[in-house]
Amino acid sequence: MTTGSSDPTRSSAAGSALDDHLPLSTSDFHVLLVLAARDLYGYALMQAVERESGGVVTPDLGALYRALARLERGGLVEEAASPEDAAPSPGRQRRYYGITGLGRRVLAAEASRLRSAVELATLRLAPGLTP
Repeated sequence: MTTGSSDPTRSSAAGSALDDHLPLSTSDFHVLLVLAARDLYGYALMQAVERESGGVVTPDLGALYRALARLERGGLVEEAASPEDAAPSPGRQRRYYGITGLGRRVLAAEASRLRSAVELATLRLAPGLTP
């Protein structure tokens, strides 16, 4: 039962499911953030995570696939259909990943948690408040 609030962390039933996944690792946060914009296959996802994180997160392909498997088991990502405009790949067919509804809610809850932490840090580090 939701409370009607736009804050995804405020629902009691959904909250417990969200809490099972929080806090996200930096890598998982960025993977979900990229997948929230578009479905991608592994190598393209690795490049997008590195680019969108400003080089802060640079997963190797093996670590990325282990993270995707873990996120998939947790219901946060799922296999997605290849886009119709996808370029053909030589060899094996590419496996695309997309974010699930639960994945979006977990991502939103983590973003809210991080926003609160940044706001607190901003207050604590404001000029005149530091020793």
